[in-house]
Amino acid sequence: MSIAGAARRGLVLAAVVVLAAATPGHAYTDTSKSSSDSSQTSGTSSGVDLAAGAKAVRITYPSGSSSTRTHAIASVDVNWTPPACWIGPIADPVTFKKDVLAGVKATDVPGQPSYALEAMDQYKNHYDTGYTWDGSGKGYKDFNVDQQGKGMFWGAVENPDAPNTLAKYACNGTIPFFVPNGQRPPAGTPNVITPEMLSKLAYAHTRVPGVTVETNPVATQTVNLPTWVRLEEKYTPVKVRASVDLGGGQEIWAETTARPTSVHIDPGTSDATLHPASGDCPIAADGTVGADYGGDPKADPPCGVTYLRSTQATGPFDLDVTATWSVSWTGSGGTGGALPDGRVQQPKQVTVQEIQSVNR
Repeated sequence: MSIAGAARRGLVLAAVVVLAAATPGHAYTDTSKSSSDSSQTSGTSSGVDLAAGAKAVRITYPSGSSSTRTHAIASVDVNWTPPACWIGPIADPVTFKKDVLAGVKATDVPGQPSYALEAMDQYKNHYDTGYTWDGSGKGYKDFNVDQQGKGMFWGAVENPDAPNTLAKYACNGTIPFFVPNGQRPPAGTPNVITPEMLSKLAYAHTRVPGVTVETNPVATQTVNLPTWVRLEEKYTPVKVRASVDLGGGQEIWAETTARPTSVHIDPGTSDATLHPASGDCPIAADGTVGADYGGDPKADPPCGVTYLRSTQATGPFDLDVTATWSVSWTGSGGTGGALPDGRVQQPKQVTVQEIQSVNR
């Protein structure tokens, strides 16, 4: 086995060792108790630590607390995805040494191919005795433990939320390297975490109000009689912040702001009249959408629909409500820009009856 071949295999082994050690037992710790489709936030102290050990990418919710069940927004750009991996802080020198030595021990088992043992041993020596090979960079002495508290080892971090595709492992070709507190890796280092990447991670963890539809009448609707639509949720801007602590009192960060721009209703049939005619319901200054029926039989709802035929022959209509959010971001170093709009969509089945008269 050549040194170059052993080194290549060592890179793979090292990535497995470091990532496994950085996230014992869990891909990430979510202190906001969020799930894939809903969550409860509890103020600025709540957040998500994406896998990366002591200096994790930290997701927080600076917009304040909310008791409203919330939903992940879906990007209108079907090709948009957050980063599958990145190069970022993974461990302090003492922890890194412990993890690598544990990896060596785990590799030294009966039946393990000899090249794996050789590669892992060479990988260890790169950090312990200064051993180098082409493309490995300058080696280290005793894992830089004399620099404990003065810097971190940076390496490949897989996004725990990314699909299990080759893109998730694209960063594993970079072996971990030491970076002093407050500094960034050398220019040209591929896949290093940036504010723009952080903005995408924040976007992926953005949770906004759902679209819980309340109708009046509450149950069965009536042909030629307006159905008043009101949403339970309030729509106000939502902020999410993603950051990486560089040590020395410095960090890189990005903060996204999702602003509600429209709530559109689709009656589920062409035999209907929308209120307003565009189907775009106004969002009031306090974030409310729609209103309950106020008792005036001549009034049109600010958000609603008048069905022109019953559902007797077709079955219930899907009254579909879509909330659209525009998303922008700002970040450290004067960075910022726009991200794809996000949407939350939810249908509600309605039954429409046809009667000669009705009293409301």
